[in-house]
Amino acid sequence: MKIDRLETWVLEAEGQAIEFGAGNYSTFKAMVVAVTTDDGITGWGECIARRAPKVLDTVVRELLWPVVKGRDPHDVEGLWDEMFTLLRPWGHYRGFVQEGMSGIDQALWDILAQAQGIPLYKALGGAGRASVPVYGSKVYTADPAAMATQAKDKVDGGHAAIKIQLGRSAARDGYRGDIAVTKAIREAVGPNVDIGADVNSAYDAATAIKVCHELAQYDLAFIEEPVYPDDIDGYELIRRSQPIPVAAGESEFGIFGFRELLKRRAIDIVQPDVARIGGFTAAKRLGALVHAHNVKYAPHTGFSCGLAQLASLHLAAAVPNLWRLEEMFIMNPLAEIFTEPLPKSKDGMLALPTNPGMGLTVDRKKLEKYRVS
Repeated sequence: MKIDRLETWVLEAEGQAIEFGAGNYSTFKAMVVAVTTDDGITGWGECIARRAPKVLDTVVRELLWPVVKGRDPHDVEGLWDEMFTLLRPWGHYRGFVQEGMSGIDQALWDILAQAQGIPLYKALGGAGRASVPVYGSKVYTADPAAMATQAKDKVDGGHAAIKIQLGRSAARDGYRGDIAVTKAIREAVGPNVDIGADVNSAYDAATAIKVCHELAQYDLAFIEEPVYPDDIDGYELIRRSQPIPVAAGESEFGIFGFRELLKRRAIDIVQPDVARIGGFTAAKRLGALVHAHNVKYAPHTGFSCGLAQLASLHLAAAVPNLWRLEEMFIMNPLAEIFTEPLPKSKDGMLALPTNPGMGLTVDRKKLEKYRVS
């Protein structure tokens, strides 16, 4: 079996207008990769693409594809290393490069699982799970009463844990707006629901510490990305200066991006994105570090299209120290690119696919519908 053919799609779709800590977002973007072997097995993957997805298309086609073309997909981890070392000596091995690697790596693992006739999470090693716990994501910035109503609706619908948006109201109203939002949501959902709060780097360390001391009374499960991803000193200071667990990782690349955060005990919950970290290979390697440091693993999905969301479900089923998987409930047209709907959670648990590989069939007509020419 040899890697024979590459197809790519740059996708865009208008969806729910969202206001969050980093700004406003309404156009969902993704870059999808399909890799086909000489015996006709096609594997699928997604490269995260918040901005400039055409750049990723070029990276995959011109930089990474020559490394894997004609090779044996069974050598997936060695191929990952070869792609990684292409530009590492030149200092250009993060960003678009590892996002491109993510899509190819997912596709290769999908091929291997299909060739074995097993679900992808079993090809990754599995973890003896039939389902994974999730948290519903997320309650975006709006009037506090509207946010509280949405949160309660999601809990009444079966979610045992939810994530809420902070940070944007702080930019307008000062941090007390975030405290008012959290108070309203806690009162709406009651004491037995896990609530995580995502700031999207809207605070500095001093503000985060001050806010967290006031938020602690509302028993938050975590505070996510309180400061910029590269402010590791800030994460360390926040982690040791207030009682709420700190979460981060969606913005990191490979395992080296997490190494210092874990070494310095700066985070409690690790949130890699399978479409950015470098695919399943990097996410599995990170799982070993997470296990060794005895912290929690919670795969991120965010604005990704359906492939990364599905891939994240397989990842969650196969890693140690799993806390919960992020299950997005926002209206994102790119989430539904399959011939059948993405699986939905019930009572806070998401059942795993049973078909070989990713487990769902990509609808090429839907890909063409959202393709950017």
